[in-house]
Amino acid sequence: MAKLVKTAGLNDGTQGKRFSWGLYRKRAVKSRWGITTGPTMTGIHAGRRSLYVERKAAVRHLYHFAG
Repeated sequence: MAKLVKTAGLNDGTQGKRFSWGLYRKRAVKSRWGITTGPTMTGIHAGRRSLYVERKAAVRHLYHFAG
């Protein structure tokens, strides 16, 4: 069976996964709550876990971010 979602590890030594549409990160110390927006991504934070999704009208696109 073929893999539908391509993933890769993060290159900065933290725990998480990269996807073609964004990334997921598990933090070790810092705890965050809420939603943040930037020029490229929207971040959804719940405790020590964060999900970053690329915006449709991003200033810089991720392209082949997950390989």
